[in-house]
Amino acid sequence: QTTGVRFKSMLMPAANSRLPIHSPRFSADLPVTARLGRQGTKHGKVHRLLARAAEVSVAKPTQRPVVQGELPRSPLEQLQEALAKSVPRKRSFALEGNYGPIQNEVYAQGLQTAEGTLPKEMNGMYIRNGPNPLFEPYSAYHWFEGDGMVHAVRIKDGCANYCNTYIDTFKIDLERRAGRPIWAKFADQEGLVGLGITMLELLKIQVGVLDMSQGNGTANTNLVYHAGKLMALHEGDLPYQLHVSPEGAVSTVKRMDLGETWRQPTDNFTAHPKLDAKTGNLHFFSYHVMTPQLKLGTLDPQGRLSYSLKVDLPSPAMIHDMAITQSSKIIFHFPLSFDPAAMITENSLPIVFRPSQASRIGLVPHKASSQNQIQWFELPSFMSFHIVNAWEDGPDGRYVTIYLLAMKRIDMNASEFRDEYASRMHEVTLDRKTGSAHMRKVSSVVGDFPVTHPLMQGQRTQFAWTAISDTTDKAGRTMGVAKFDLSSRAQQANNDACCAQIHFPAGHHGGEAVFVPRNANDPSAQCDGEDDGFLVCYVHHEAESTTYMMVYDAKTMSNMPVAKVKLPQRVPYGFHGTFLNDSQLMGLQAA
Repeated sequence: QTTGVRFKSMLMPAANSRLPIHSPRFSADLPVTARLGRQGTKHGKVHRLLARAAEVSVAKPTQRPVVQGELPRSPLEQLQEALAKSVPRKRSFALEGNYGPIQNEVYAQGLQTAEGTLPKEMNGMYIRNGPNPLFEPYSAYHWFEGDGMVHAVRIKDGCANYCNTYIDTFKIDLERRAGRPIWAKFADQEGLVGLGITMLELLKIQVGVLDMSQGNGTANTNLVYHAGKLMALHEGDLPYQLHVSPEGAVSTVKRMDLGETWRQPTDNFTAHPKLDAKTGNLHFFSYHVMTPQLKLGTLDPQGRLSYSLKVDLPSPAMIHDMAITQSSKIIFHFPLSFDPAAMITENSLPIVFRPSQASRIGLVPHKASSQNQIQWFELPSFMSFHIVNAWEDGPDGRYVTIYLLAMKRIDMNASEFRDEYASRMHEVTLDRKTGSAHMRKVSSVVGDFPVTHPLMQGQRTQFAWTAISDTTDKAGRTMGVAKFDLSSRAQQANNDACCAQIHFPAGHHGGEAVFVPRNANDPSAQCDGEDDGFLVCYVHHEAESTTYMMVYDAKTMSNMPVAKVKLPQRVPYGFHGTFLNDSQLMGLQAA
C-alpha cells in the first residue's frame, strides 16, 4: 500500500493544446512521499534532501525557484530573440500531448502494482533519460534539444519507488538563474533569419556574453554505467555523473573531466558508447558538427582515458552512434552534413541530408596509432541513427557483420513522420580482403531504439529488440516492441528477421524497451538462452493521462505483462535508458 501525503500533479494537456510550462494545471490526487526541491544548493552538489528522501514529506509539489533577472538580458540576446519572433512560430509535436514537458520533480515510495508481480531477479533500478525544457522556447523547438530529465524506478523485493529530476547541467543552472532560456535553439537556426541568429550566437560567445567554459549540453539522451559511475550523456558535451541513494532518489554530482587530453572545446562524448564486456573497456567518440573531424577514445575498466585518436573526415556531419567488434571500433560517416549555405539557398536548418553523397563506414583497430590504419568502405546513400550490434565472421575475421536501423533519408526540418524517414532492420557485410560492402534489408517492421543483451556488444548475438513505430501516427509514437532473430537460418526460413511482437493496448504508446537478463543480479546463474530475461519500458495511456512501467517476458514476448506498475505522474516520451543491478546501484560513487 502506498503511504505518505497526497498532492495534485500536472497532467497531460489535450492532444492539440500547448503545455503552459510555468503554469501547470492540477488534477487528480496522486500518492507521493516527497517533493524534491533544491533551495539554495549549487550546481554539481548532491542534494541533501535526497539522502533523506524517505523521511521527508510535503503537502504540495512546489517547483524549484528561479531567480528572475540575476543574469540581465544583453542587447545581443534581445536582438536574437526579436529575430526569432519575427517569423511565424511552427507547431511542434514535441511540446504537445505526452511529448510535452512536466515541471514537478517527485519522489514516491510504495508504488501500486496494477498487474502481476515484479520479478525478484529485477532488484535494481530502471532509469530513462529524455528532453524536458525548463522554459518554454520563445520561438521554434526541436525534440532533440530539451533539458535532460531522468525518470527512475527503484525495484527491491517486489516493491517500487519512483523519482524524477532534472539533470543539473551548467546550461540549466545558468538559465535557472536568468529565469529564461539564454542559448539559441537549434530549431531557430532555419533560413536567413536563422543565419542571423547563428551569427549572433557566435558573437555572444566571442564577446563573453555566453560562458562556454563548462559546455552547454543538455545531458538528455542516454544513461550508461561504467567504472562505478552512472553517466548522463548528450553528444554535444561531456558526461554528467549522477548519484542514486539506496532508496532510489537521483541527484547530479558533477560534469565529468576526462583528463588533460580531452579538454578542447570540441571534445565531447557520444551518447552511444559501447562496452566491451570481455575487456571492461568503454569505447566512445567525440565530434563537432561544424568540424570535419572526430576523435576516438577508450575508458579502461577503472574509468581512466587510456586511448585517443583523431580522424579526419571529408566533411562535417552529424554522427550519433558507433559499433565495436573484438578487434575494431566502427565509425559511420553518413551524408547528414553541416551546410550553413543551405540556410540561404534552401531556407532550411544548417544540417541537411545529401543523397548524392555516399555513406562511409570505417574499421579502426582498437590500438590504431594513426588514421592511416583505418579501412574505409562505401555504400549508396542512406542514414542510420542507431546501430544494433557488430561482430567478425569468417576465417581470420575477414568479414564484419553489422546490424543497424536504416532509413532512406532524413529531414531535420520535418514536422511529421513519413515513410521515407522510417527505420528498418538492415544487415551490412564488410569484406576486409576485397574492400567491398553489401547491405540488405532483413525486416519490413518499422521501428527504432534497438537493444541487445547488455554484455554482448561486439559479439555475435542472435536476438535484438526495437520499439515499433506507429506508421499511421504523424507524431511518430511507438505502439509496441519487436523481437528480431538475427541468425541466418531464421532469416532464410521466414524471410523476415522479426520473429515476435508485443503490442501495447489500444491508446497506449511507449518507447525504448531495455533488456534485463534474468541473471542480472547473479551472473553465475544459468539462463535459458540469450533472450532469457525481461523488457522494461514506460508506456503511457493517452486517454487517462497515466503512465505505467511495464515489464514483459523477453523470451515469450507475451502481450500480457509480467508486471505493470502505475507511476505517480505522467512520464513524457523520451530517449534511452539502462538498468542497474543491486550491486551496481550500491557501488555508485558519490563524488
